[in-house]
Amino acid sequence: MKILYGDEWRAFDLTGLSVGVLVPPDQAARIVPAVVGSARAVKVFQDSPVWVVPVAVPRVGPVVSLARLHLRMAVRDAWTRRLLTPGRFGSREVVVSPSYYRALEQPHCKLVAWPVYAIVEHGVRTAEGIEHRLDVLITANPLGKAKAA
Repeated sequence: MKILYGDEWRAFDLTGLSVGVLVPPDQAARIVPAVVGSARAVKVFQDSPVWVVPVAVPRVGPVVSLARLHLRMAVRDAWTRRLLTPGRFGSREVVVSPSYYRALEQPHCKLVAWPVYAIVEHGVRTAEGIEHRLDVLITANPLGKAKAA
């Protein structure tokens, strides 16, 4: 399995590969829509859900309504909607992405809500013991590879 850190995925051909995405939610909302079109399979490993809105909204009241409506309209499956629904509004960040939920709805894209327990030779193992085989894992920059600002 090849591990790509940060934005290294942009220079890598993911066509026909099984790709895992293990990054913070704001990065997942940017990466998943970009890779779902070329990858054979995409697994998004979600630590905890965040509110996602399709456009930036300046006031909190409308953001809550828009986030809930966007989730209801964009994600058909009730169980997936439940996995994507965060707790109290304001407890986590709000991510702006018009295409994240649409990407997650693709038949070859799967949301995995179990915590990642280990990165193993051929993929990742989640807390419930399932090993998810991957060709490529896109993850955040490790401490040793952090890029200077």
